[in-house]
Amino acid sequence: MSTEVFVKKYWEEEDVLFYLHFNDGVAVRQIEISSQFKFFLSLENPVQGNSMLYDQSLESMNLNDSDFISKLEFETIWQNIG
Repeated sequence: MSTEVFVKKYWEEEDVLFYLHFNDGVAVRQIEISSQFKFFLSLENPVQGNSMLYDQSLESMNLNDSDFISKLEFETIWQNIG
């Protein structure tokens, strides 16, 4: 049985908000939102502009408890593509 984890992380240096969907510790979907763009990345579409799907493990991220979100929160953002 696979383990799904959903993360919301703000990268202050670049002013980008990331939403990540991990399946068994591997990123399978990612949303990047800034004032200039909104990118939706997946295994089928791993690169858009200068952005690429997170290729490190979930364990490599420096996460706090507040960085974990529900599947519903992720899916709500994902469904608003475009």
